[in-house]
Amino acid sequence: MTKGASSSRAAVRNDYRPEHIPGHLEEDWYERHLAHVTGMQPKLLRRSAAVRLVQWVNGGSMGEAAAYLGIPSRGAKFYTGVATSLADPFMFHEALEKIAEEVSSAPSPVDYHRRREALCSWALDQDAWEDIVKQLAPTPSYWHPPTLDDRKRQEASVFVWVQVTRGEHVFSPRPIEAVQTADVQRKWALRRNTTWCHLIRPDAGRHYDNLQKVLTEYASQLAWSIDKGEPLTHQ
Repeated sequence: MTKGASSSRAAVRNDYRPEHIPGHLEEDWYERHLAHVTGMQPKLLRRSAAVRLVQWVNGGSMGEAAAYLGIPSRGAKFYTGVATSLADPFMFHEALEKIAEEVSSAPSPVDYHRRREALCSWALDQDAWEDIVKQLAPTPSYWHPPTLDDRKRQEASVFVWVQVTRGEHVFSPRPIEAVQTADVQRKWALRRNTTWCHLIRPDAGRHYDNLQKVLTEYASQLAWSIDKGEPLTHQ
């Protein structure tokens, strides 16, 4: 890991908790406070911002803050280069201050750490997936039936995980994929980005639009259960 990731700092704030910071920030936080900051791709800017916000209250190194957020060391090169990549580092700092103030004043902030812990090795089980499939609108008879196999179940699980934890999909657990043969894993990996793009695009085709809606509702219920401390019914 680079020097920036390993150097430690003392905590500089204590008015919010690290568990209230999601791994990729809330989209709303980014749009209101960070979207105007230039010099880094949005996804990397959001990652770096989350790491820095955790470091502010936890102290320690950026690598430790990243690990707390569930960001593996392979993501280090993005958040450690923030100081040299940004056109205006001071603007970035000001944006983080505004986010920190918003988090500290929130009446009931979300415990994202609890959500990450609850879903650290999670995926939709077969029963849950079958329930979701039953809720999908039927496709017209002249369409080719959509694929709803284990690969799709894995990608749907990633979608739910992102909705609940507000983490990055590239860092999500993939337990369904992990038990496949090496050859199958390689084939799934080749289709991963395409499926993910279909799942998140606002103008998705009929099948993916329906799937988005059902999975979003499922994610909302799952997040509610975790926040209330209820046992998960589908794991």
